[in-house]
Amino acid sequence: MNQILSTLLAGNFDNVGKILESFLNQWWGPLLGVLAAAAAILGVAAGLKYILASQSGDEQKLKQAKNFAVGIFVGIIIVFLVAALVPVIVASFQSWFDNDAQEFMSLIVNSAI
Repeated sequence: MNQILSTLLAGNFDNVGKILESFLNQWWGPLLGVLAAAAAILGVAAGLKYILASQSGDEQKLKQAKNFAVGIFVGIIIVFLVAALVPVIVASFQSWFDNDAQEFMSLIVNSAI
């Protein structure tokens, strides 16, 4: 039983960082492009909603349109902050997998046995 546990936990982590890096290299640019296009569409929609609400003169609609625009702006900031942090996190994981993962797994295996 201990042999099986140690075999499962002490796997080869050399490819995990390469897989994550490959994902970023292949899909991250197009994903950010799609997010930017969605942000632009939502920004235009918020602008139109605000313009129509201001023309109607209804204060409630104007307040809702303003809250919609602020919500979209905050959402865009959060999405692009996450987009900036993901490569840093992946690089940290890759460094950890390359250097420390095998030592960490051996500690887990030794404590489990």
